[in-house]
Amino acid sequence: MSSPIGGFYLNAQYRKKAEKFELSSKPKLNIAIELRLDDCIILNDSQISLADLECQFSTSQVAIYLHPTVATTGMIRLDCSIKIEHQDDDIAQTKQQLVNIESGETLSTLVEGNERIRLKTSCNIC
Repeated sequence: MSSPIGGFYLNAQYRKKAEKFELSSKPKLNIAIELRLDDCIILNDSQISLADLECQFSTSQVAIYLHPTVATTGMIRLDCSIKIEHQDDDIAQTKQQLVNIESGETLSTLVEGNERIRLKTSCNIC
């Protein structure tokens, strides 16, 4: 007769292997971000992340949470949530920006159409 605890152990082992395989099959992305407020750079950073895993870029003045996804066509979608520390309430509100770019492309956009905040992104599939 088999032990019910053994079943839980094997299930956990299979789950770990499946998670490890899923992470290894996700594309690696090299993401670069530059954020300007009133033509002054307040964040300029890059990091390597996996597709479908949220990454964070931050300084004492700004925090950007970014969720990258890769479409089957190779297009990269960056879903950004931007929080800027500022005395102006319009700037200090959390902003959302969606960017669609191709690997190797650099794109500059106004955040939520605000002419004071400009986001420049580039992304490469490694």
